[in-house]
Amino acid sequence: MKHEIKVPEVSEGVEGGTVVSLSVAVGDRVEDDQTLLELETDKAVVAIPSPFAGKITEIQVAEGDEVKVGATIMLLDSDGEEGSDKPESEPKSEPEPAQQPEPEKAEEPDSEQETQPEKKAKPEPAPSSDSEKPPLDLTPVRRDDLVAPASPTVRRLARELGVDIYQVQGSGPGGRISADDVRLFVRETMQRITGGGPAPAAVGEFPGLHAQRPLPDFGIWGEISSEPLSRVRELTADAMSYSWSTIPQVTQYDKAQIGELEEFRNDFNYRTIGEAKVTMTAILAKVCATALKVFPQFNSSLDLARKELILKQYVHIGVAVDTPNGLLVPVLRDVDRKGIEQLAVELNDLAARTRERKIGPDEMAGGCFTISNLGGIGGNAFTPIVYAPQVAILGVSRTEMQPVWDGVDFEPQLTLPLSLTYDHRVIDGADGARFLRWVCEALEKPIELAMKG
Repeated sequence: MKHEIKVPEVSEGVEGGTVVSLSVAVGDRVEDDQTLLELETDKAVVAIPSPFAGKITEIQVAEGDEVKVGATIMLLDSDGEEGSDKPESEPKSEPEPAQQPEPEKAEEPDSEQETQPEKKAKPEPAPSSDSEKPPLDLTPVRRDDLVAPASPTVRRLARELGVDIYQVQGSGPGGRISADDVRLFVRETMQRITGGGPAPAAVGEFPGLHAQRPLPDFGIWGEISSEPLSRVRELTADAMSYSWSTIPQVTQYDKAQIGELEEFRNDFNYRTIGEAKVTMTAILAKVCATALKVFPQFNSSLDLARKELILKQYVHIGVAVDTPNGLLVPVLRDVDRKGIEQLAVELNDLAARTRERKIGPDEMAGGCFTISNLGGIGGNAFTPIVYAPQVAILGVSRTEMQPVWDGVDFEPQLTLPLSLTYDHRVIDGADGARFLRWVCEALEKPIELAMKG
């Protein structure tokens, strides 16, 4: 029996992806759940398995193709009794021709065009006008969890101009979208297209298309080369541009004296074998999880359309991982409910699979707070960008010995530079300073975790 193999819904909110590699060829026999191809979607590579066992008769995609969920990618002949299926289908099709001539005859004669064509003629123009207007005015303007703050008139204007209302950045209170915002979006999009190449597809909550002036011809000054943006880089560029242009961000700096903590960590790792070795990131994840309980506004998301602050009762922490393909952020789940040793094992496994691109989209979603640790590379400070819709991110730099005044003399202390960037619409500067100081004191006196956690 022939089957169409379609792209499954690999994760919530994922609408498609890019075919990275094909694992089978035409004529290959495959088993149930055997990998057919790898699909890159939203910073993750997902293996698409075969839902049946059988023989591949046709492959309708190639490496590099963009495919959407539900699209047919291959045809397969399953290992069934094909002979018994065909006779059953042929007798069933015999009575159908007896019924089909009636509509076929009804379509051919001109005499019946007064009834059927009239019914067809009315629906044909209607879909472009009448059938599209009701959704504009009557449906709640939502796409998944996103809400477009625009009036019915503005939504109608956007549809008439062929504009996706979810790509327009509103300039009114609470991000309200006006008719002028729609027209400006169209004007800037046309300028970008005519000025130097196609505009990239926008992803995210009302990201719009970030303006860029046409580039000069760099070739007149010397030899150049170009390469297409990877999917990871494209998504990162869009997410960072959206965050930078929509979130008023403030960065707070502080330092923690971690001499005793680092001595304990090194001693623990000396006695530990394998994946249970504790990293400073694992410790910071636990410290930050406890801090989010003490300062719940840091574990929230701002919904301007509804004028609400969404407070989360769970604690999932994203950890930025440097990979050959770019920066990826897998998420540790329920960090507040786990010990540091368990978190270390999970984090080491998650980071390894991230670098090998073996994690799924669901393992990179749902983060409440993010940690970006550049201490292993270098630098003494940086300003990380908040990853929307989160409201804060912690940056970690390289530890260094510094002279610290103890009231009598300067003493050498191993210090860890930290930088906290937060959404100033949600978090005041005083709260940002208190949060970061709490984290520093917890690192300096780990007993605070047991007292306050």
